[in-house]
Amino acid sequence: MQVIYSRINRNENNKPTFRDFKFHVNKNYFYPASTVKLPISTLALIKLEELNVKGLNRATAMITDSAYYCQKKIRSDTTSPSHKPTIENYIKKMFLVSDNYSCARVYEFVGHDYAHKKLGELGFKNVRLFNRLDGSCPGDTAKVTPPIYFLSENYDTVYKQSLTLFKDKLIHPIPNSKVGWAHTDGRGKRIAGPKDFSTHNYLTPNDLHNLMKKIVFNDFFSEKEKLPISTDNRKFMLKQLGMYPKESEHPKYEKKIFYDTYKKYFLYASAVATVKQDSIRMFNIVGRAYGFLIDCAYIVDYKNKIEYLLTASIYVNEKNVVGNGKYEYDLIGLPFLRDLSWSIYNFERTRPKENLPDLSEFKLFD
Repeated sequence: MQVIYSRINRNENNKPTFRDFKFHVNKNYFYPASTVKLPISTLALIKLEELNVKGLNRATAMITDSAYYCQKKIRSDTTSPSHKPTIENYIKKMFLVSDNYSCARVYEFVGHDYAHKKLGELGFKNVRLFNRLDGSCPGDTAKVTPPIYFLSENYDTVYKQSLTLFKDKLIHPIPNSKVGWAHTDGRGKRIAGPKDFSTHNYLTPNDLHNLMKKIVFNDFFSEKEKLPISTDNRKFMLKQLGMYPKESEHPKYEKKIFYDTYKKYFLYASAVATVKQDSIRMFNIVGRAYGFLIDCAYIVDYKNKIEYLLTASIYVNEKNVVGNGKYEYDLIGLPFLRDLSWSIYNFERTRPKENLPDLSEFKLFD
């Protein structure tokens, strides 16, 4: 279990300062699961801005070709307003319902080498994005990205990204990234001994927490420390991180399947079908796989002037068999994340503050 809580105090000009409290934050291996969608999305938007090509933005039609046996040719997306695939719509689906297919497409645009070079420049040198979360295209195939074409409304090519092959050969930051007493292979066969995660993604709760802090409060960091991303793109990410699936027009989601707290582990334990209050919002990203469970969030209460950053991870695998799908998410993990987040909320509600925060920047919903 790892917990990071950032207490936020504002001065008379609403500028925040942070005091971080950390419990058991260490270098033991933790599988980040879908939380890698936050850095992948951030990198995609940064890359679009760096390319600085006229007509190229997150809403530009993005056509993906196929360069490898398992890769997919993507020409259309019926969930998009234009019925064309776009970085914008892919990010929406990643943040709203944690869509892995969308993550794979955005990863292919970002690319293995660019991702790790840019992460290093941004101070996240130990993050590893080895896999694009595409079960049909595993392993080293992630390091071969297909040709991608961005098209104007008249179907003219605005920008072409050729097939890329990775060059950087990065090692895993954790020498011993093996987990479990036993594990199952791709066919479900049980194998004695731990699962080796050395070729899997790696993102510590600490790095995830710091990235979320910058996305939320980027304007208050120094020029050297802040993310090189526009306010428009940053607020676009925030809105999708805080939105409930029912509030999305494109894509449109069936509420019976994608209920309000589908990806809200803090406060709700992903168990509340309809959120009736409109005072509290949670801008968050979650992960859940192999018995690892994590939520990273900026939580606000507009009415009571409460705000805090919280990241917590827990490993709930009593039998310690990795890959069999039998974990204690509902019994232990989700109730723990719910209760932890409410305990800090209740503390924040009674904590004296010299200056109450102006949270109007985060009122992004009708």
